[in-house]
Amino acid sequence: VDGANGAAVRIAMTVLTAGSGEGQLLTVMDEQPGDHGEVAVILAERTGLIYADLSVGANVAAVQPLRAMEGISGNGVMLASSGFIVTPEQAQALGPSVLIHPYRNGRDLTADPRGVLVIDAFGLSAEELRTQHPAVYQWLLERVKPERDQNNRQKFRDQWWIFGEPRRMLRGALAGLPRYIATVETAKHRAFQFLDASILPDHMLIAIAVNDATALGILSSQLHIDWALATGGTLEDRPRYNKSRCFETFPFPDEDTGLTPLLRERIAHLAEQIDAHRKRVLAPEAGNTGLTLTGLYNVLAALREGRALTAKEKTQHTQGLVGVLRELHDELDGAVLAAYGLRADASTDDIL
Repeated sequence: VDGANGAAVRIAMTVLTAGSGEGQLLTVMDEQPGDHGEVAVILAERTGLIYADLSVGANVAAVQPLRAMEGISGNGVMLASSGFIVTPEQAQALGPSVLIHPYRNGRDLTADPRGVLVIDAFGLSAEELRTQHPAVYQWLLERVKPERDQNNRQKFRDQWWIFGEPRRMLRGALAGLPRYIATVETAKHRAFQFLDASILPDHMLIAIAVNDATALGILSSQLHIDWALATGGTLEDRPRYNKSRCFETFPFPDEDTGLTPLLRERIAHLAEQIDAHRKRVLAPEAGNTGLTLTGLYNVLAALREGRALTAKEKTQHTQGLVGVLRELHDELDGAVLAAYGLRADASTDDIL
């Protein structure tokens, strides 16, 4: 509130006018305050057919899911009670159990890993759980059931020992795989990585039931990130990876687009190197205190922008060997563009 003049209100506005053929798309790029309280607004102008997502160029808003992508991705499990989560010490006290698994959420992957485990009784009745795993049953009875008894959803009350959303279909897709690809649904930087099959993903992770490093490389490329930014949404200022819009509509390259056996092998090799490099520098035994996946990619973004690094970023650059990470990503981007028959200098418009 500006005292005598009342409140200063900002309005975000989209103005449309009907027409046929091409239109003008004007986007606010900058604002410069004047001497008398007025604001000069700087607009960027593009001309073309304007689609439902307020863009010109490729009609990304009209993309459709591909049958080849059906049933191989999904959000992870939704617990609907923190009582399922146990520390390694608590798990040890409960005794050896096939129901206790490593568990990862978005913060575990991008920031500070908690190192927690989760009790997963999916597929067991309450009677079977009590008979076969009495210690686990008592843990859930005391820590999950009281909370679930207050839940508005009858399913959550009746099946209190099971996750709220156990993801039956995703489990079927992941069955038999030694690892799978995961990404955080809402994140500042879009990064994909392999997770071991023993790890249960949280519902804020998108799990992709693919073990192939070539697929990891293609998803990790700037080409796919451009696609995901164009087709996905945002939460506040963070891009959101909607699997039905970003993944299920995405066409992977093949021989008919330029993906030769040699390129396929190179993309896979680079993807494995990127995945291993990040895990190596972020591992607890590396001793890089405070280094996170988000931190790595903040530094990488600064390097690509040509911005001077802060003192903290210089430390992260050294600890995370971000120069190596940048080279690997640059080489991967070039290989993936070639797999689609695109030039190394292809623009986002070219890609879309």
